[in-house]
Amino acid sequence: LRKCCFCHEEGDGATDGPARLLNLDLDLWVHLNCALWSTEVYETQGGALINVEVALHRGLLTKCSLCQKTGATNSCNRIRCPSVYHFACAIRAKCMFFKDKTMLCPLHKLKGPCEQELSSFTVFRRVYIERDEVKQIASIIQRGERLHMFRVGGLVFHAIGQLLPHQMADFHSVTALYPVGYEATRIYWSLRTNNRRCCYRCTICENNGRPEFVVQVIEQGLEDLVFSDSSPQAVWNRIIEPVAMMRKEADMLRLFPEYLKGEELFGLTVHAVLRIAESLPGVESCQNYLFRYGRHPLMELPLMINPTGCARSEPKILTHYKRPHTLNSTSMSKAYQSTFTGETNTPYSKQFVHSKSSQYRRLKTEWKNNVYLARSRIQGLGLYAAKDIEKHTMVIEYIGTIIRNEVANRREKIYEEQNRGIYMFRINNEHVIDATLTGGPAR
Repeated sequence: LRKCCFCHEEGDGATDGPARLLNLDLDLWVHLNCALWSTEVYETQGGALINVEVALHRGLLTKCSLCQKTGATNSCNRIRCPSVYHFACAIRAKCMFFKDKTMLCPLHKLKGPCEQELSSFTVFRRVYIERDEVKQIASIIQRGERLHMFRVGGLVFHAIGQLLPHQMADFHSVTALYPVGYEATRIYWSLRTNNRRCCYRCTICENNGRPEFVVQVIEQGLEDLVFSDSSPQAVWNRIIEPVAMMRKEADMLRLFPEYLKGEELFGLTVHAVLRIAESLPGVESCQNYLFRYGRHPLMELPLMINPTGCARSEPKILTHYKRPHTLNSTSMSKAYQSTFTGETNTPYSKQFVHSKSSQYRRLKTEWKNNVYLARSRIQGLGLYAAKDIEKHTMVIEYIGTIIRNEVANRREKIYEEQNRGIYMFRINNEHVIDATLTGGPAR
């Protein structure tokens, strides 16, 4: 019943045609080749499809030259040719496809055979749609009444809660944060009925200035049980004992050899929940907690005021710890492995040495997916990488007013008198870009 949002066809397409459905967003699906052959979309060496959302926005307003329905994103490569097709319609119209992922409509296709023409559209390699995971999690958190729940395996996330300043010291461990008001449900083995699962409702409360972990066991036809303790592991130990006694040793080894830890029961170590928790205001004050992802702007939160009044001295304070480098390079290493195995020679995979002009055009639409602004431990705001960025990629454009040296010197004195931060960038011997009053995030 899943429908492609480009060609509007239900279900997976033919392997040598539109191919399998890929998830684009919540209840939003697209055929692999419908996305891959869209003019704006390109594929990275790791198999990520970039700009699919950009293609979708254009397709919503563009009608197919063959079927006259919206969602057409495959444009003819000939300059000023207005022909645009759905991928399946382009095949039916006998358009000409090439290995460099370009297409010519029936009016402009080449006469006679061509070595670069593509005859098979089958894609057996790993391909996925690159999505802004941080933005997706943020939309879930900021949405009020939700029709869809945030679920990871047997864990269903309900609320993140909050950490107040006086709770920072005690409401965390090395591996997890304990926000008051946090709520999640976990599906796990029943501790009263053999071979059945039930629902465990896990919440975190405050009791005499310390965290209290409460688990309510909800099972149909039976009265609810409530367990509470000062640590998640202590609560879990009280639950697992009757579960272990209920099941025979052989069954335990065969059916669930793994034992959850207390923090896993609550879902406090699930990576998506960790990202949300690490975006809570003031978490930098949790001295013992080991950050995995660093701060992400998941929620609209005010910036913290520098407690000493001098940002440069703040790395010296004990409440500020340098976070480990968490950039995950596995996707890039896989990309380079595919280069050595010869996968770059597969049909319509691109060579990623782009001209400066094409890089700049891409930069204009993509920079928000590559980097984000967040509070910096050095001073004010900083620009952080949102994902692995390939070598030689243009990251962001420095925008401002281009002025002469004399004007720059005069303005500098004025800004100093006004106690402003000065953002000037020299581009040559004669000119300076002044982004102090008119600029973008690059400053």
